[in-house]
Amino acid sequence: MFRRRALRRRLAAAGAPPLPDNTLRTLSRVIDTPSSTECIPTSAHLSLAVTRAIRFPDLQQLSELRRLPHCTQQHCCNPHHWSRLCEPETPPPPYSRYAMDDVKPKDHGESTADARRTDHERLTAGSLATDGEERQSWETEWCRLAYWELAQRVGRQFRVRVRAVDVFGGSGAGPGLSGLCLDALDPRAENAQAEQVRKIRSKIGLGVTLSLESDGVWLYNRSQEPVFVSSPALDAAAAKALLVWRVAPGHCLCIFDPSTPPPAISLPHVGPVDPRSVRISFAKGWGPKYSRRDVTACPCWLEVLLAPAS
Repeated sequence: MFRRRALRRRLAAAGAPPLPDNTLRTLSRVIDTPSSTECIPTSAHLSLAVTRAIRFPDLQQLSELRRLPHCTQQHCCNPHHWSRLCEPETPPPPYSRYAMDDVKPKDHGESTADARRTDHERLTAGSLATDGEERQSWETEWCRLAYWELAQRVGRQFRVRVRAVDVFGGSGAGPGLSGLCLDALDPRAENAQAEQVRKIRSKIGLGVTLSLESDGVWLYNRSQEPVFVSSPALDAAAAKALLVWRVAPGHCLCIFDPSTPPPAISLPHVGPVDPRSVRISFAKGWGPKYSRRDVTACPCWLEVLLAPAS
């Protein structure tokens, strides 16, 4: 009873009108279960107020939010069914811009040619990006997922045919998730690296939801840690500078728009960049001024291989 009274006061402070007891009871239950698929039909005003009270105190307008794909109600006041649109950071943080000239051979004890190589050069060809599985024989799937720990592939490619797929840690993630459970995969890292991977795996939790929608492929960060995304399709700057975006917990980002796919590009000293490949790192970012220069240095990361254009 005290919990519902406290919740009622919190909602009132956020501008929500009084809720019926049954709605308040349901809301109290779903707040404790972020993975719940249960919808709570209501008004747009109440959706905004509840999401502001529970998740984003500085939220101003419903247009700043986007419903998760499993939500079936246009106006739902389950706060975990809403994700906040990701905005670019200004100025960009150290991990964001992949300026090739910033990587000096002396910093890494490498030759000039090796120091200018990036993860895109190492991962665009079929040899490492697919680990021997060719990007052919596509059937009804719209993407394939390849999970990596550092520079090692873990498990086989996961083919995605449903419109929305969850990639989650498994341990303590909760009910209502469907897709690729990382805890079901055997780790590949060894010794000190194994502990590093284990720590990040334990933080993935609800992970991310990838969804093919009418306006593009969307990523929803449902974990309690940020995720970092590199996609040539994000914008022109991303294609030219290999921009890495930070997507905060509870935020979402359109990572690919099939209606305006990026052109095939080639970077100096790098070679061709696959315009239909997206890389997502859990909790740890990468970049030339970061301790992890390439995505292959990130403990747990995901490669999204989008189906070839028809």
